Amino acid sequence: MILDAPRAMRITADLLAYADHNSDPATKTHQLIGAQIWHAFRALGYREGLVLGAGDGTAPLLEIPDVANARSASLVADLGASHRLRRPVTDLPAWAGTENFDIVITTLPGYDVRLTYGPNIIRRRADQLTAALVALQLTREGGLAALFASHDLMDNPVPYERRQIAELADLIGAVRLPAGTHRRATGTDEVADLLLFRRRPPGEPPRGPEFEHAPEVYLDGETVTINTYFDTNIDQVLGALQYDPTGVPPMNLTVTGRPNQFAPALADRMDHLINTGRRHGLTLTTRVRGTGLAVSIDDLRGHQPTIRRLRRHDAAGAEGLGRNRSPRDLAGPSIEQP
Repeated sequence: MILDAPRAMRITADLLAYADHNSDPATKTHQLIGAQIWHAFRALGYREGLVLGAGDGTAPLLEIPDVANARSASLVADLGASHRLRRPVTDLPAWAGTENFDIVITTLPGYDVRLTYGPNIIRRRADQLTAALVALQLTREGGLAALFASHDLMDNPVPYERRQIAELADLIGAVRLPAGTHRRATGTDEVADLLLFRRRPPGEPPRGPEFEHAPEVYLDGETVTINTYFDTNIDQVLGALQYDPTGVPPMNLTVTGRPNQFAPALADRMDHLINTGRRHGLTLTTRVRGTGLAVSIDDLRGHQPTIRRLRRHDAAGAEGLGRNRSPRDLAGPSIEQP
């Protein structure tokens, strides 16, 4: 198959960006962000419980020294008071269907990789939706989840993905991280969002900030789409929003960070997020012992038709989304090869 030059260049650029992602772990950045995530969880009511870290590079986010450099795609920790392990950390190679986690921390597939080829962006967004729904279904009702997503999950003008997420959970708040936060290779590190959710118990009405819509706005004289949450909470963006003429909409914006200001700015914005969560009553509820969630990846079969439409450039790949998959499957990229 002979590719036209622009298409081939974009596909090659995407592969190089993934290669940089795989060869340059964001361990130090994740440790810094992880400390703030746990600060937020504790402020929102967490004291002890069952924790799942799923996705690429989540080990440093768990704040457990013995597993900080673990390469597993999924780790389960039973934590007692003062963040002490009650039993050794275990790997979760597959879901049995009865997991029930108090805390879930997930890096969605390719969340920090700058993609330039449109079909690859569509595939990644569908993969991220699948992983997000799995993560939230594995979070017990009243539990908390932190998700790392590429910014188009929030900025895509079509709200389907966010509506599916909103059926399960309420947004506590979010922080938009600048390009270059996770690795410094020029042009390979995407703007990413840190999203905190509370799994909604049955019978509770939806609450929390609105995040379904992403209207068009003018930025540097050009039109971009940006999620309502960030448009109305611009201080939750850790840097300056700028139009990116090289990006494919809705990936045509970037965030330029402020040198040496990332850590204090993140801490300040996480405190704002905590206050918002408390104001809306989005705190961790007490676990009811003996209860569990009958959760399986098979539950996602109902989402397949729209996922197939989202991944219209790769219908064969989308057919597999309803089958039982392991956390490792959800961590890998799904991009076109030249």
